[in-house]
Amino acid sequence: MKKEISRLLKKEKEINKPLCEPDIFKKVFFRAAQDHYAKYDLDFEVDGSNKNFLGHFCRYWNRDTAFEVLENISLRKGLLVFGSYGTGKSTSFRIIQNLSKHYQVRELWFPSISTQEVVAKFNLERNKEDIIQYYSKGVFLFDDLGAELAGNNIYQYGKEEVFVRILLNRYRNFEDQGTKTHITTNLNLVQIEDRYGKQLADRFVRMFNLLKLDGPSRRK
Repeated sequence: MKKEISRLLKKEKEINKPLCEPDIFKKVFFRAAQDHYAKYDLDFEVDGSNKNFLGHFCRYWNRDTAFEVLENISLRKGLLVFGSYGTGKSTSFRIIQNLSKHYQVRELWFPSISTQEVVAKFNLERNKEDIIQYYSKGVFLFDDLGAELAGNNIYQYGKEEVFVRILLNRYRNFEDQGTKTHITTNLNLVQIEDRYGKQLADRFVRMFNLLKLDGPSRRK
């Protein structure tokens, strides 16, 4: 079974073509989600609060052009998944990572790190620019944007919003090289602008597909 699914997922890897038939990808994702939630004695449920999100999310990772049905939505952009606490934002990305490893589909892989961990590394590193530059390059998922504190930078500013520089750099890399960034956050765009500034918030619309995942907490 695993070999057959791997074959289907890898069958079409040409740019701009889906990895496999949409229904197959969705079934594989849902099965992986059930397995993932079962590890924590939870049930994976599809309901009115997540059904649309899961459909868009699966179409995006399957590289299905049916994803591009709304204005400002593009497979070329990364994903910014926002919504209330505990709705499965981070878990949805983790399931994609699990699929990538389990079926050895490189197109689904991306490294991930929490924003808190990035700032912690920034605070410990004497050469702050090394951290900024490292996380400005290559595809990344930054988990829980907005939960991090401002970084310590006594050499320049005292306190610094580390992700302003990182994400502005990544926007330039997106424009020049097509570098994708993925983010989960409990903040909406107004709150993002309040914290990180209008310049960055305006660029979010250009570099991200904004997907909302709301509803009740799925944590026990």
